[in-house]
Formats: sequence, C-alpha cells, structure tokens
Amino acid sequence: AGAVLSFGFGGDGALGHGDEENQLTPKVIEALRGERAMAVAAGYDYSLVLTEAGSVLSFGHSDFGALGHGDEENPRTPKVIEALHGERVVAVATGAWHSLVLTEAGAVLSFGGGAYGALGHGDTENWSTPNVIEALRGERVVTLEAGENTSMCALQDGRVFGWGFGDDATLGLQL
Repeated sequence: AGAVLSFGFGGDGALGHGDEENQLTPKVIEALRGERAMAVAAGYDYSLVLTEAGSVLSFGHSDFGALGHGDEENPRTPKVIEALHGERVVAVATGAWHSLVLTEAGAVLSFGGGAYGALGHGDTENWSTPNVIEALRGERVVTLEAGENTSMCALQDGRVFGWGFGDDATLGLQL
C-alpha cells in the first residue's frame, strides 16, 4: 500500500516518528500517511523516502548536509527536499553520510558528505543541497547505488561508473 514503517535506533529522529525513541518492532511513520512510498534509502542515521509523485522527503541526522535541506538541522519527521521541487525523482540511494537522487530525465544529483569524492563533483567538499553531477550530464543513467563513501550508477547502454573511496577494489576497478 506504500506505507513506510521504521524500527531500530531513534536518535536524532532517525526513524521519522517525531521523537528520539528506539523502536523494537516496525511502526508506521504517521507523517507519511496519505503518501505512497515507492522507495526508501537509509544512511547511517537518516533516511530518504521517494513518493509515487516523485518527491523526496528526508529525516534524521543531517551530518554534512546529507538530508539536502541546505542546513544541518535534524528533522524528526519526514520533510520534503525543496531544492528538488520541479524534478520528478525516480530513484534514491544513500551512503553513510551522502545521498544520491536520479531524475526521470536521467540526471544524477548528490548531496551530503563529500569525503573521498563520494559526491562525484571532483572534490571532497560537502554539499547541503542537491547538485547535478556534471560528469554524468548527457548520460542516460538508469540506476544508482551508494556505499559508505562510494557511489555507482549504471547507464542505459550498460556502462557502469563508480566514484569515491576506491581502496580494496571497492569500485570494481583494476589498478
């Protein structure tokens, strides 16, 4: 039915219930009632929810701006990422402290912690609002994933790109 339930550690509002209580069993996030969730991605202590309408909401601990709201406030209930207004998002992914979104047009935007280049902007800066990854502009991205400090995407033509922390062949590259 598209409801989102969460459980586990509730610190900094990480579960979206409006408090910091731990939940030992799954509990419906009441603030999302009436929204049909299509995907959920969970970072270290925050989450993103993609709705059927293509909006993205985030909640929890905004380390390094990982929630995309332009600040480091920690909303305890889901909050729409206003910087994505007008974009129809079709996929979301989270690393430990960074987030990725894929738009219907195939653009990839990233925000949050930029350690090891995980955001794909050619630097290690943190971004607190979604920014298009310029290196992927013009490419038709169809899916994306994120690890602790890594990011990857697959293109419609079958190519796979990876960036971020690359030790121990985490990006699948032969060096």
